[in-house]
Amino acid sequence: MKNFTEHQRLWFYRVLSLLVTALLAHLLAVWAAPRAIMYVLMHGPMAQKMNMHNQAAFPEAVTAKSRTVVMPSPDMLYSVCAFDLHDGPVRVQAAPALSNYWSIALYAANSDNFFVRNDRQTQGRAVDLWLVAASPTKAQKPVPAGSEVVVSPTLTGFLLMRVLTTDYQAEKAVLEPARRTLQCGQG
Repeated sequence: MKNFTEHQRLWFYRVLSLLVTALLAHLLAVWAAPRAIMYVLMHGPMAQKMNMHNQAAFPEAVTAKSRTVVMPSPDMLYSVCAFDLHDGPVRVQAAPALSNYWSIALYAANSDNFFVRNDRQTQGRAVDLWLVAASPTKAQKPVPAGSEVVVSPTLTGFLLMRVLTTDYQAEKAVLEPARRTLQCGQG
């Protein structure tokens, strides 16, 4: 820096400050924001209200006034579960037996989707998942017969079940029991 003029030195520090700020903004946007959003989703006021920690919860059907999710789809019924593998595996079971679309998606604590099953893949069979941690936890249990082992990349995460509806009021008697077959609990 001995050969730099005062003007050049000033610009060097401005550019360096800009690069450091851009790097920090990038880290916040790419790394921290998804984790913070998922934390609020899994542990925030709505999660507390629905009591969805290692158990299925069934939010009300989406309407034009629903805004817990940005631009929610009124064509979908949702079921949710915030899973926690610290105390061992979590078993997820569902038997919607519907002729229309439904899916179960699992998300890691950083919002990465790591598993999906839908009506076409199961072809009318029930879903029975044994969700385990990537690294063994203190309470590893044997896999139940008939369960599919799914390895979660994080110890906590989120399950979202979607059920398609074209007219909720007309289909309610069939759809509600189907989506409520979802069970999510400590194995």
